[in-house]
Amino acid sequence: MKRFAAMFVTLALASTAQAKTDLQVVWFTEAPTEQGIFDKYVQMYEKANPDVNVQVTYVPFQQLTQKLQLMVAGKTPPDVARVVTANIAELNPVALDLSKFTDGNAFANQFLSSQVPYIKIGKRVIGAPLDVTANGLFYNKDCFAQAKVTVPTNPLRPWSWDQWRSALDKVTKNSKCRFGLSYDYTTYRFSTLVYQAGGRYIDASGKKMAIDSPQSLRALDFFAGLVKDGLIPKSQWLSGEDPSSLFKSGLSAMYMSGNWNLTQMSQIKNFRWGVAPLPMDKIRSTVPGGKFVMGFKDSKNTAEAAKFIQWITSKDINIAFSKDNMTLSARKDAKGVKYGTFDDEIAIYQSDLGITPSYVGKDWSNPAMAKLNTFIRDQIVKVLLGQQTSKQALETISAEGNKYLK
Repeated sequence: MKRFAAMFVTLALASTAQAKTDLQVVWFTEAPTEQGIFDKYVQMYEKANPDVNVQVTYVPFQQLTQKLQLMVAGKTPPDVARVVTANIAELNPVALDLSKFTDGNAFANQFLSSQVPYIKIGKRVIGAPLDVTANGLFYNKDCFAQAKVTVPTNPLRPWSWDQWRSALDKVTKNSKCRFGLSYDYTTYRFSTLVYQAGGRYIDASGKKMAIDSPQSLRALDFFAGLVKDGLIPKSQWLSGEDPSSLFKSGLSAMYMSGNWNLTQMSQIKNFRWGVAPLPMDKIRSTVPGGKFVMGFKDSKNTAEAAKFIQWITSKDINIAFSKDNMTLSARKDAKGVKYGTFDDEIAIYQSDLGITPSYVGKDWSNPAMAKLNTFIRDQIVKVLLGQQTSKQALETISAEGNKYLK
């Protein structure tokens, strides 16, 4: 009898030891190093929480949206997912409300004000910023030196748009660089100009488009002029030529991209490069974006998901994670943190982020922007092709956007 009792206790203990929570995580990757870095933090979490087994499914960024849509539609959402701005807006209806597990206001207020509109919807908190991104300018130091053009280094004294255009013109005429500026083929990157001109996409109420304005018209006309005059290669927006390749090969003097490319740029060996403060028109501004972690209200392990999200975005963990990935932490208390590499370049991005109006984040956190993203880009292309005027493009974008907002 005692033997059976002992066997029963042993089996019960073994069963308890094996009863771990399987936390299902979908994590997208963009760079080869990202998976190894996240694996390290998964191991840290499991060591601190021995009752949890973190099961990670890694997907390329290009497959992320479809993967999550299929999982949600099939009623098998992951417990946690790494997402971008468009995803978190789209998945808002099925998001886990973190305010049920912590003080929502206090939690959201840990992060930069530009990121809060993405995660705080009324009283709900639907995710947390893992990092913040900023549009910015890489430049070829050798070409500018050859053309005897001085690039500003102080973000408080940037070029005006006219000075920027003049510098691009000089460097293409007086250096080995054939083009002045490579420009990512995205609405997000173009929008930098809209905000610098004093424009915005959606009005303060969040219910009406505001893009059809003199400020936005100036931005689109300025951009179209750079393309028309060959300072930006037409092929990048009209036939899909890779703008980063043109810059990295030394053929383009500047590249409008963002801080996420710092590590990639460190591989350049054929010329010296740097990061220039963004030029300004009416105001200084970049466009904040970033990556987020979120849970799903219908997942199996909501409490553990909330716990993991709070952990990965906590001060000590998130700053260390950001340093490992060479990304910018979205936490307010990360300002001034030294990375040891690219500190000067990162300081420029942080300065541009610090001066960016909060309404920029509010614009892009509106679900309508995710639906309009490709449409806006297509209207810009029609302007570049001469199929419509800038004014007509803005009117069309405004009319389409108001359909979604209503």
